[in-house]
Amino acid sequence: MGAKRRSHTVKLVILVVLGTLWSMTACTPTPTRAPTPLPPPQVAFTEPPATLCQAAMQIRLTPKVTGEWPDDEKATWELTTAKDTTSLNQGEWQPSMSELLVPFPDGKALSPGEYRLHLRLDDDTVADYTFTIGDETTMITALSLTMSPDGPEIARLEENVQHFYLRYTYQGACLGAPYWITVYRGEDIICNHNTTLAQTSGTEAVACYSQKGAPLSQGTYRAELTMMDQTQHNLTFEVGKPPVTPTPTATPTVTPSPTPRPQLACDPLFTAVGLTSAGEPFLPQQRFEWYSQVIYAGTRCRNLTHDITWETQWYRNGVMVHSVSGVWEGAREGIVWDSITGIPGAPFLLPGTYTVTFTLDSTAPLTAEFRLIPYVKPETSP
Repeated sequence: MGAKRRSHTVKLVILVVLGTLWSMTACTPTPTRAPTPLPPPQVAFTEPPATLCQAAMQIRLTPKVTGEWPDDEKATWELTTAKDTTSLNQGEWQPSMSELLVPFPDGKALSPGEYRLHLRLDDDTVADYTFTIGDETTMITALSLTMSPDGPEIARLEENVQHFYLRYTYQGACLGAPYWITVYRGEDIICNHNTTLAQTSGTEAVACYSQKGAPLSQGTYRAELTMMDQTQHNLTFEVGKPPVTPTPTATPTVTPSPTPRPQLACDPLFTAVGLTSAGEPFLPQQRFEWYSQVIYAGTRCRNLTHDITWETQWYRNGVMVHSVSGVWEGAREGIVWDSITGIPGAPFLLPGTYTVTFTLDSTAPLTAEFRLIPYVKPETSP
């Protein structure tokens, strides 16, 4: 009996110990693993320029993000030289801003050399970009006055002119070099144009319009082309009829001469909604509604012959949108006309300020200006 009792007691002790161990195991929480942090996103720039011209005052980049960008988090960019960590300029950027615009310090150009743009998100570098400022000097080789971008160079403008063009030729340029063209009458600014060079060399033309479409006043005008805060070219020209200078009287010599060809004479250019069956302008005006699908321009001329050529050029906000040429085949008097229309899928002409130029034979171009009013959504009453 004593041996059985001791065996039973040992079994009870073992069961108690096992139960205690199981209870302790059940009450101990299972340790949880910390989440693995996501790697920082990376930013690459789409076709970044390796070299900027010395005239550049900023750099504009298009970032492309790879990876997950934290919500509402902004990265910090810093501009330095490639060999020095001293900050030249800094700012913030996030993907919702699309482009990354980096203005140079104080809005001025940088000296030629190598520069670095560093983009950091918290403590992580997400982009590192190096570029060079070149030492090229853009040369503006010519500045001239014309009545159309491709027209012949002229020395003065006629009375009642509403617009004209300044054409310039350049070489040795760096893409994106900014420049300004300003036209003055005395101290008054007639027009101002600011853009950047699109090629390393070539010929460009910019339009100058008088305010509110009013004709230019008679007098002396000055066009100034500026780049890198330095005047590259000045052009002085006159508006109005040239002064009449008397010619010495000479004894005429009577010689037989062929019958002179009658001089071509044309009325001022009109713009209209259409043409009548007789070829006359229908509803001529200078302001057209947004739903216009075609606009006509023309002029009535006398002393026309079958060898007279004509050419038209249409511009919208200074950019050519239509051009055509032909030879007159009608009567000695008639209306020479052309039209501009919409295109399939977009029949309505785009709104803006239009200019049409007619050149007949070798006479001075005729010009007219009109506006196409944009659509205005009607207000709804509450």
